[in-house]
Amino acid sequence: SNPALYVLRERIRKGLQLYSSEPTEPYLTSQNYGELFSNQTIWFVDDTNVYRVTIHKTFEGNLTTKPVNGAIFIFNPRTGKAHKGRGTRISRRTDVFLLFSLRLISLSLSIDVFSSLSLSLCLSPSVTVTVFSVSLFHHGQLFLKIIHTSVWAGQKRLTQLAKWKTAEEVAALIRSLPVEEQPKQLIATRKGMLDPLEVHLLDFPNIVIKGSELNLPFQAIMKVEKFGDMILKATQPEMVLFNMYDDWLKSISSYTAFSRLLLLLRAMHVNTERTKIILRPNKTTVTQSHHIWPSLTDEEWIHVEVALKDLILADYGKKNNVNVASLTQSEIRDIILGMEISPPSLQRQQIAEIEAQTKDVSQVTATTTRTVNAHGDEIIVSTQSPHEQQVFSSKTDWRIRAISAASLHLRTHHIYVNSDDIKESGYTYVLPKNLLKKFICVSDLRTQIAAYLYGVSPPDNEQVKEVRAMVFVPQVGSHQSVSLPQALPEHTYLADLEPIGWIHTQPNENPQLSPQDVTAHAKILNENKAWDAASTVIITCSFTPGSCSLTAYKLTPQGYQWGKSNKDTGPNPQGYLPTHYEKVQMLLSDVFVGFFMVPEGGLWNYNFMGVKHSPSMRYNLVLGTPKEFYHEQHRPSHYLQFTQMETATETAGADREDLFA
Repeated sequence: SNPALYVLRERIRKGLQLYSSEPTEPYLTSQNYGELFSNQTIWFVDDTNVYRVTIHKTFEGNLTTKPVNGAIFIFNPRTGKAHKGRGTRISRRTDVFLLFSLRLISLSLSIDVFSSLSLSLCLSPSVTVTVFSVSLFHHGQLFLKIIHTSVWAGQKRLTQLAKWKTAEEVAALIRSLPVEEQPKQLIATRKGMLDPLEVHLLDFPNIVIKGSELNLPFQAIMKVEKFGDMILKATQPEMVLFNMYDDWLKSISSYTAFSRLLLLLRAMHVNTERTKIILRPNKTTVTQSHHIWPSLTDEEWIHVEVALKDLILADYGKKNNVNVASLTQSEIRDIILGMEISPPSLQRQQIAEIEAQTKDVSQVTATTTRTVNAHGDEIIVSTQSPHEQQVFSSKTDWRIRAISAASLHLRTHHIYVNSDDIKESGYTYVLPKNLLKKFICVSDLRTQIAAYLYGVSPPDNEQVKEVRAMVFVPQVGSHQSVSLPQALPEHTYLADLEPIGWIHTQPNENPQLSPQDVTAHAKILNENKAWDAASTVIITCSFTPGSCSLTAYKLTPQGYQWGKSNKDTGPNPQGYLPTHYEKVQMLLSDVFVGFFMVPEGGLWNYNFMGVKHSPSMRYNLVLGTPKEFYHEQHRPSHYLQFTQMETATETAGADREDLFA
């Protein structure tokens, strides 16, 4: 139990290479940021403000420090599952039972108050506190543990002690919660917290502990007056539970709410006073007593978010001498999230190119090129300059992805169906496993592919839709969307079947249906009256690490109207809301099997010959098994390149005898 012995033992084991010192879990980055909103409960642990000091000069002229109250921030970014009427116990070392303190006892306890209620609970070392959960409690919950200055009395090496104190408090909080509310992942905002958390959570081997490459601005919470005053005025250690999202989740998703919170905290960190002015667009703006942020309408929030983004980017541009207009969308996202990026500098790039040229001069390589002129004469040229010899290489090289696609069949052993937040009413869709497994095997890990679904309802239950056919049509795709011809499939085999919807792959699991899918589905419904909005669905097949996740959605009337009129194909179109879709029940079955239909000739993947694909193209269908994404018939240009490479490497043929000489 001695932390120093644990650290020594770990260093010896790593030094002797008794096990790999590399972490098995990837750190949080802007690339896997969306995984925060999976079905797992994830906590952020921030210890930046645990040990705080004030510095003042003594009478002799020396500088001395004095500790002040600090706090541990433990934050759950997504909507958790609460349990009505049951106590959530937040305990300390003993099992003495109950101290319950409600500050809002004199208020009328309406649902609106409860949705953003903050409970201040005094936790002394010998007290257990129970918080009664309300179903709206766990929206963006923040466990704020106030660390009183008395904790540091008589202690040494306080900076190191603060980390172990934080880990101890996190472990105590986890032990106090029921199993279903304990986190599955802990993300430490500072890498120095990883070892202390690992020591104190030895009793919880299933909790994944990982670090973060993102410099998340949770320390800026102290600049919010409600938090700063409460922490400074505290007279003893205290645990407080807050809802950081106020009532935002009535109109936006938890993903959007967390992004808004990061934007607010990043702006507070950059310029506190300017941020407070932006948050008060007019004199009538108020902050309700049980809320943290001002009460704004959706339109006002949009203007505030744009102003905060401009504030953050202006500060970044000033510090790094960068023109903000030259930043790409991905770079803007990384700046707001706190990802380290190298500022784009044309001058720095030119210096690097000149240095590279000077290195290449010492290594002169002769290149022989064979060409043929207009008269058929063969010309062999030997050059030593590197001009016109650079070949473009994409980061998403198809060769690497083709090799990765060979292992797609292994993912079919781990298929998960998303069944959260599904209404019991409505249709239930049954997908045969043979169709799904083949669909996964012929897909690509990055580029989206799609297929239409056709099926029937069994005679004994009209509320069930069984998928009997999966139809592949000519298509081109990207990592965000897939383009299909306007003409829907037509064949005698499909005459007795009704359209069920369509299915497509996506490289990452999203917490919500993408606006591109809503727009595409609404367009199909608008142009084809045979498709019924109430019974046709969109099924997403997401590639998660080592597995696949399936989710089925249907459009609501509001979503249909929005998608029909939407012209913005960007990732964040205006007016898109989580109320535009609903999740529906879906099951997998091997009781019955389905069949495939493919275009005549077997070609359905036009990604390697995109010029041949057009939205108005016509096609005929035949019964058949779809070819793999990287099948040789889908990429004839690659084989032509291989042939040219082989021809170029051949030696010149023997001279032919001239009979007329």
